[in-house]
Amino acid sequence: MQSHRLQQTLAGSFHVAGYGYWSGIPVTVTLSPAAVNTGICFRRSDLLGCPSIQATAEHRHETQLRTRLTSSDCSFDMIEHIMSALHAAQIDNCIVDCSAQEMPGLDGSSLRFALGIDQVGVVSQSATVADVRITTPIRIGTDEQWIMALPHVDQQLDSGLTCEYRLDFGPQSVIPKGDYCIAVNHTAYMQEVAPARTFITHHEAEILQSQGLAKHVTHRDLLVFGSQGPVGNTLRFADECARHKLLDLIGDLALSGVQIHGRVIACRSGHVLNGRMALELRKLAFSKAFTQEKYQFAKVA
Repeated sequence: MQSHRLQQTLAGSFHVAGYGYWSGIPVTVTLSPAAVNTGICFRRSDLLGCPSIQATAEHRHETQLRTRLTSSDCSFDMIEHIMSALHAAQIDNCIVDCSAQEMPGLDGSSLRFALGIDQVGVVSQSATVADVRITTPIRIGTDEQWIMALPHVDQQLDSGLTCEYRLDFGPQSVIPKGDYCIAVNHTAYMQEVAPARTFITHHEAEILQSQGLAKHVTHRDLLVFGSQGPVGNTLRFADECARHKLLDLIGDLALSGVQIHGRVIACRSGHVLNGRMALELRKLAFSKAFTQEKYQFAKVA
């Protein structure tokens, strides 16, 4: 059954202010309604001419630990939490004005963005949304880290997107093992995923700060794990780390720019693998030259 859902945008604008995790630079983002077929468009209000980039997989620059969009004119860092909240709410068209390159880290979750969407509301528009229906498995990665897109068990049901994340860094890791799965919709996302926060080990945090990065960030700004668990903090969910990785996965898959019908399962994947899957799904949706057989079970070099 094909989806003929109408495109949607925000019913009004809202602002979120904070500091970039990596840069420490203050930033305000304003999310506003946009016309049909605009897509999600990030715009630098602090630069001459307000250059912009459409948030699609071909504009992604592979960066560890965050998702970055780049063009010849500007860049945008750590967009995944905004994209995640927008995608879960089925917002297809939105202008995201930013006063700096890096999005606000806030408490490490996407809750402020999801609450903003809830407060201003959503309106339907006059055109249908582009979609992709997964009919053949697509796998990217290695035996240890991978991501796979699969058809729904019953392809006659229009079930939208289901995401599952499997987190396991091994018995020596201080990051707790966990699995989490959700049928992506705004209500479930608000309650079960949006509050889940970014996490890091205490050792990794020390290395980053010794390199001059994230020097302003403390254990109150995200989850920092030591040998006894979160340092100076408490978990919102027993499996909060797995839920946050699923939050990131949804945000990265949103770079496909389409509504996805199928199941996406990720095992220890990060922004690089997630982004490559978004690109494959975008090709599947828009490129006539794309063949499922050509990309099936592709390995990352």
